[in-house]
This record gives sequence, C-alpha cells and structure tokens, in this order.
Amino acid sequence: MKKKSRKKIIIISLIIIVLAIFVLTRCGNPAKQGMVVMNHVKTEEVVRETLVTKAFADGYVKARQEQEIKAQLSGAVKEVFARSGDYVETGDPLYSIEDRHLQYSLEAALLSYEEAKANYENLLLTYRNQEKIRDLRLEEARKNLEIALLSYEQEEAGLEAEELRLLEELEEVAAALKKAEEDLEANLYLYEKNAIARNTLEESRNRYAEIERNYNRLEKNLTTFLEQTKPNRLELAQLKLDNARNSLEYLETSLENEKITEKDLEIARLRVANVGNEIEKNRRDLELAVVYAPMSGTLMNLDIKKGDRVTEGAAIGSIADLSAFAVEVTVDEIDINSVTLGQEVIISSDSFAEELDGVVSFIAPGGSLVGSIIKYKTEIDVLDDKGLLRHGMFVDVEIITNKLADVIAVPSLAILGAEDKYVFVVEEGLARKRPVEIGARTLGKVEIKGVEAGERVIIGPYTILVTLDDGMPVIDMGE
Repeated sequence: MKKKSRKKIIIISLIIIVLAIFVLTRCGNPAKQGMVVMNHVKTEEVVRETLVTKAFADGYVKARQEQEIKAQLSGAVKEVFARSGDYVETGDPLYSIEDRHLQYSLEAALLSYEEAKANYENLLLTYRNQEKIRDLRLEEARKNLEIALLSYEQEEAGLEAEELRLLEELEEVAAALKKAEEDLEANLYLYEKNAIARNTLEESRNRYAEIERNYNRLEKNLTTFLEQTKPNRLELAQLKLDNARNSLEYLETSLENEKITEKDLEIARLRVANVGNEIEKNRRDLELAVVYAPMSGTLMNLDIKKGDRVTEGAAIGSIADLSAFAVEVTVDEIDINSVTLGQEVIISSDSFAEELDGVVSFIAPGGSLVGSIIKYKTEIDVLDDKGLLRHGMFVDVEIITNKLADVIAVPSLAILGAEDKYVFVVEEGLARKRPVEIGARTLGKVEIKGVEAGERVIIGPYTILVTLDDGMPVIDMGE
C-alpha cells in the first residue's frame, strides 16, 4: 500500500515538472533578455550520513512449514474426521473414502492368486514328468492302432467266411431245388399215367415250392450281404482303423506342441508374481482409503464432506504450522540483483501499526512474467510476528539491500543533467554549477562525489532549478 502511494507522488511530481518546463520554454528566459532576476531558491546543507538502499515489494503471509493434503485415491468420501481450523497431530485420521470395491478387488485377487499358483504347480509337475506321460500316451495310441488293425482283419476274415457260408448254403439249396424239380416232373408223368396218387403229386409240388422259397430267401440274403452288410461292416472297421491311425498321428504332433518349456513355466511364475503384486496394490489402496495428517499443525481449507467425490492427486486442503510465519513476495527484475539471502527486512501492513523484522530466506533462481515485468519469488522469514500476523494476510516489505555509512548524499531532485550529472551550490549569493559522480540511490536521496560536507546544494523549486546557469544570482531561502 505504501509503495503504491510513493509511486503516485512520483508520477504527480513528474507531471508538474513537465508542465513547468513547457511554461518556461514558451515564456523564455528573463535572464537572457537582459533582465537581472534574483532567484529565490531552497537549499540543503550537505552532510555525511548513512544511506540505506531498499527494494520494495508486497506479498502474502504464509506458514514457514505448510504441506498440501492430496487425495490418495479417487472415490466418494465415506467419513470426515476433522474440519478446517482443527489442530491435528501427525498420523491423525482426516477423512476416508468408500472402500467396498477395494475389498472386492482384494478378494478377487486372492482367488486369482490361488488359481495362478495351482496352475504353476501343475505345470511344474507336468514339466518334470512330461516325457514319461508322453511315452505312456504314445504307447496307448499305438496299442489302439494295433487293436483297430486286428479288428479290421478279423472283421474282413469273418465277412469272407460268412460270404462262403452263404454261397455254400445257396448251392446246397440250389441242388435240392433241382432235385425237387426233377422229382416233380417225374411225378407229373407218373400221375398222368395213373401210376401215383394225386396227393403224392401235391406233396412233390409243395416240396418244390418250399425249397424254391428257401432258395429265393438265401439268394436275397446273399445279395444283401454282398451289397450292404459286407461293405458297411468293412467301412466301419476301416473307419475305426483310420481313427486310430489319425489319433496316433495327431497325438505325436500335439504332444510336441503341448510340450511345456521353461518359458511356459516362467510365464506361469510371472502370472503368480503379477497377481501377488495386484494383491499388494489392493492392500496398499485399502490403507490409502484413510488419509492421515502428514504433519502436526492447523488444518487449512479442508472443504470436503461425506458423499463428495475426490480425484487422486487433487489438492483438497493443507496443514500449516502457525507457530512460525514467512512472507512470500515477488521482487522486480530491476531490484533482484541487489537482494541476497540474510538481508534485513521491514514488514508493515494496514492491518497493524507496528513494523516487524524479517530476513530474506529464499530467492527463486528463475523469474516469471507478471504483466510486462519479470518478477522473482522471494521468501522472508518473520523473526517475531508479535501475534499480529495471520495466514494469507497482505503486507508490504522493505528489503534493506545496502547500508553506506559516512557518505555524502543529496535529494534526488537536486541532480540535473541527462548524461553528465551536476548540481548547483550557493557560493556568495551565486549559483555555482558543480559536476558530480552518482553512487547509490534511495527513494529520495542519491550518493554523490563532487561536493563537500557543509556546502549548501540547491534543491528547488524545480521550476527555477532547471533554468539556472552557472553564476546566476540567487537568494537562499533555506530548507
């Protein structure tokens, strides 16, 4: 606030000076018009003094030690154990989030771990015995092929025997049929000659018909056997044989593909390890479901309530140790090179009348653009806040950048010249131009070399000061 007031005074003074120069330029210099004018001037006696240079800034009060509270997990707030303004100790619970889904995830991970572990153990057991198991399975498949081949050969032999039996039986019936036919023809002849009775002829006819029916049946059975039964049974036997042969070939191929390698074991072992890591993560998440105070201090701005949703990593408040304060300000780039660690600082505010002492404790290595000016974050430790400061309070600071003892300094308004600097001193009623070298500056004073202590330097009025020439008569009006 004080810095802004000083800036306003400087700006108004510059406007007055420019207007004065403009008026003087328009009206001309009375001295050059041949008129002798006695200029009434203000002077100040040059003395040796201690010149204090300062860098001015403003900023906000904060705790020296403050730590953000960040959400450790995303989720809905289950319970809040403390509120803003409460004093908490390290490890005190602050809030918790709903953890049912974490419990479910942990239970699922535990089941997956048992499955992965059992799978690994089974693979390991199979790996150790797979050659023996492979040989047993191949031996079984080869035996099945031998059985199928034997069955095919037995089926083929049986069918050949059945076919031979049917043919022989058909031949016997064919011979009987031929004999019955001959007997029937003979009996017909004898009957026509009245050599036999009619019932004897009928018996011959019935016998012939019966044998003929039996022949036709056997012939049909033989045809069915040759066209259906034999091909079908041979095809079925061949199919069983082919299946046994294919099974053996498939087993030989699949056993090679199914062979468990060390890489398979490593993958299974990694699966167990990964699920184990998942279990550990779930357990850690369950622990993180309750957020604890990371330090002892006062809880600041914990604006959450039951049911609110928080996002992992989001800042939801802070804890501050309000027993020791610091001030964070931004110093202009034109002043930053004069600011060093350990420098004294005067702290003031419209909120209290006293001035507090501090020291520079931190200077940022890099600046930030604020408007059109580069500013550097600077921290100041307050030595004794006297109970006047509050977190977030706005204050002004004056950083003591240098103290020059026993130097000659004059008001900055007394310094004239754009490049070659000079002042006017009063000697025997005349204004004398005196070249000077400029040294350190404060807000109102400038260190110079070229005048001596005890001399009186002209400091105003500025409208007269800028029109003076060397040797002009002046009347010293004092300070």
